[in-house]
Amino acid sequence: MATQSDEVIAYVDMDGVLVDFPYDIEDVHETIREECKDWCVRTKNHHSDFNGLFSTLSPKCGGAEALDRLEAGGYTVYLLSTAPWSNHSSSSDKRRWVEKYLPNLPEKRLILSHRKDLNRGALLIDDRPNNGAKEFGDFEGQRWIHFGSDEFPDWDSVLTVLNC
Repeated sequence: MATQSDEVIAYVDMDGVLVDFPYDIEDVHETIREECKDWCVRTKNHHSDFNGLFSTLSPKCGGAEALDRLEAGGYTVYLLSTAPWSNHSSSSDKRRWVEKYLPNLPEKRLILSHRKDLNRGALLIDDRPNNGAKEFGDFEGQRWIHFGSDEFPDWDSVLTVLNC
């Protein structure tokens, strides 16, 4: 059995990697789209700050299976995501999302942070360089895998490179 000191930790972002995040307001779930649009116009805030948004999001195809394959391949998987500071329901919505869509992920494997670069592990799989993701690979032995890039357009490409 692996001890904490010899764990090979893989951090995986949620939005845009495991979660089908609506980067355009027109892609917000139909049940809240009009209310969200009105709120954005009134408040001048981004739709990601709309309370309840994260409770409506769907999983990306292949994400849950990829986490299972990473775990089977010897990685200890943690979700490392950022919850928009102005969206007060986002933290609890993300936790409920994990419980609903990732039943195989062990409990307490969700980390919410605005500084992903402060975490130590072998790799971070993230679709954007924000919140320290790009800087994650600055430490010796760490690697940022830019999910959705030309090199890593999908889960198959990531898992192939990681031999999982």
